[in-house]
Amino acid sequence: MIAAALADEILVSAAASLTDAFNAVGAAFTKANPRTTVRFNFAAPGPLLRQIEQGAPVDVFAPAATKEMNALARVGRIEPATRVVFAGNRLVLIAPRNGFFGGASSKPWGWYSLADPAVRRVALSNPDAVPSGRYARELLERQGLWERVRPKAVFGQNVRQTLIYVANKDADAGIVFATDARSESKRVRLIATAIPGRDHAPIVYPAAVITGAPNPPAARRFVRFLSSPTAQAVLRRHGFQPPSAAPTRR
Repeated sequence: MIAAALADEILVSAAASLTDAFNAVGAAFTKANPRTTVRFNFAAPGPLLRQIEQGAPVDVFAPAATKEMNALARVGRIEPATRVVFAGNRLVLIAPRNGFFGGASSKPWGWYSLADPAVRRVALSNPDAVPSGRYARELLERQGLWERVRPKAVFGQNVRQTLIYVANKDADAGIVFATDARSESKRVRLIATAIPGRDHAPIVYPAAVITGAPNPPAARRFVRFLSSPTAQAVLRRHGFQPPSAAPTRR
């Protein structure tokens, strides 16, 4: 249950992949706006969308794809003038350190390795609710691998859960965002990196103020802040790509 936001704070519902970066962005925003506290609700965009549709007192929505944002726009639930794309990301194939993809083998591991019978479990985020899962399915379909990988799939309910499946060696490999893989670099290793626009649609992060937000002025300031040099520097430190590298619609 999400508690109602107070007048001197805002509630931002954001993609799980933004957890580390947005906690730092929120601290920087509060430093620049001492009277406003930022609270976050991190989850997959699908559940966040449903919460907003059901009337949760959310000020700002920041998913990891435009599908959910477009759904809110179609029913007039966002302030269109506030909508921005503030970051991009990459999709990567990871494996546990010292797992199947480890050792001294010189075999050129890559996306097609997922079809190897020795790879028994592949962690993916749920493509029906999680953008990273949708991008992963799109990549595998373009590679002609989806039907071979789907029976092995272990579906996470958000990208962080998918990452943990690999970090804990509950899966032999996984597909997550590059920024999430960085957060577990001691326990997972990078096997391959997808090329946006070739392997899948570019990964974009939009943000907008929710229509009827409890604290519209502060919410608008926060969304504008996401494009500021301060916030962009934080996002870059966490591995996100600049918004200029991504289109505004998907």
